[in-house]
Amino acid sequence: MANLIFSFNTVAPVFLLVAIGWLARKTSLVNEPFVDAASKLNFRTGLPALLFLNIYQAKAADFFDWKFVGLMASGCLFFALILCLTVPRIVKDKSKASAIIHTVFKPNVIVLGFPLMIMAFGEEHSAAISMLMPVLIPVNNIVAVLILCAMDPENDDAKTHPLKKAFASVMKNPIILAAIAAILLQQLGVPLPGFLTKLLASLSNMATPFALITLGAQMTMSSVLSDRKYVVSATILKVLVTPLFIVPLAWFFGFRGYELATAFLVSASPSAVNCYMLAREMRSDEVLTGEIILSSTFCSMFVIFIGIFVLKTLAIVS
Repeated sequence: MANLIFSFNTVAPVFLLVAIGWLARKTSLVNEPFVDAASKLNFRTGLPALLFLNIYQAKAADFFDWKFVGLMASGCLFFALILCLTVPRIVKDKSKASAIIHTVFKPNVIVLGFPLMIMAFGEEHSAAISMLMPVLIPVNNIVAVLILCAMDPENDDAKTHPLKKAFASVMKNPIILAAIAAILLQQLGVPLPGFLTKLLASLSNMATPFALITLGAQMTMSSVLSDRKYVVSATILKVLVTPLFIVPLAWFFGFRGYELATAFLVSASPSAVNCYMLAREMRSDEVLTGEIILSSTFCSMFVIFIGIFVLKTLAIVS
C-alpha cells in the first residue's frame, strides 16, 4: 500500500500542474506567444540544468557493471529501432509518428523511476539505477533528437539532407550539450564553483513544473478526442509492451534481484516529461506528445505497483 500511495503522490502533482496550465490558457491568463517563449526558455535553461545536475551529481556505484548498462541501453535502442521501422508504416503523419516513437521508448527515469526505486527498495539497493542514469539518459536524448530530426516534415526539402540536419541539431541541442558536459566534468573530477551549482539547482528546480504548466496550456479537448487511438496505443506500448520486452531480456541474460527490479522500473516508467519540450522545439506533434505523457504517467502508477508486488511475492527482491 505504501508503494501505491507513493506512486499516487508522485503522479498527482503532475496532473495538477498541467491543470494549472490548462486553466491559465482557458481563462486567458496566458496566450500562445507567452507559451512559445516560456517553452523555449525552459528548453534552453531549465531542462539542460536538470539533466546536467542529475548526471554530474550521480553517486558512484560500488561497481560499474558494463554488461547491465550495455544490455539496458541496447535493449531500449533496439526497441526504438523496431518502432522506427513499424510506426511510420501505420501512422502516415510524420509529426504524429515521431511523437509516438519518441514517447514510447524514452522513460521518465529522473522524475519517477529513480525516486521510486529508492522508495521501494532503499538507497542501499539503488546502485544499478544510479550507474544507468549517466549512460541511459544522454543516449536516449541523443537518439530522440536524431529520430525527431529524421522525421521532421521539413526534411522533405531536397536541399537539406536529413542526416546532416540531424547531426547539426544534435551539436546545437542544449540538452545534448549539457549531458556531454556533465559526463566529461564528472569523469575528469572537475569541481563546480558553489555559485554555479546554486544557479544550476535553481534552474533545474523550475524545469519540470514549468514544462508541465506549458504542457497544460497546449491541451485542447478537440485534440484529445481526435488523437484518442494514438494515445491509447502509445500508452499500451509504453507501460505494458516495453517492460514485457525488456524484463524477459534481462532475465535471459542472467540478471536477478535489484538489477531485474531496475530493468522493470526503467522500462515501465512513463514517458519522460522533456519529450514535450523536444517535440515542441523540433516540429513533432507536441499536443499528442503531451497527451501520451499524461496517459502513460497515470497508467504506469498501476503497472509499477503490480510489478513491485509481483517482484516481492516471487522473492526476486526482499
